[in-house]
Amino acid sequence: MYYKIREPVLYTGLEKQSVLLNLDSGGYFSANSVGDSILSILMKRPSTVEELTHEITLEYAISREIAERDIQGFVKDLVEQGLLETVDGRDGS
Repeated sequence: MYYKIREPVLYTGLEKQSVLLNLDSGGYFSANSVGDSILSILMKRPSTVEELTHEITLEYAISREIAERDIQGFVKDLVEQGLLETVDGRDGS
C-alpha cells in the first residue's frame, strides 16, 4: 500500500519541523524532524511503509523494527486526519 499527501493539503518544511495544513477542514498537523523527513519523501513520491522505513533508517540511528512501528503509527494518524491517502501504486492512482 502506497501513501501520498492528499491534494487539498499544503506542506511547509520549517527548521527541524514541518506543518501540514488541510485546506478543506482547516486542520493542521506539525511534525518533528523525523516526521519532516517522512513528509519530504512523500512530497516527492507515493511510498510504502517499507520504503519509508528504509529511508529513515539510513538517515537516523534507529532500528528497523522501531522505525517501522513508529512510521506505521505516523501514517495511520495522518490518514485518519485526512492529510494522507492510500493509493494503489507509485504513480499515485
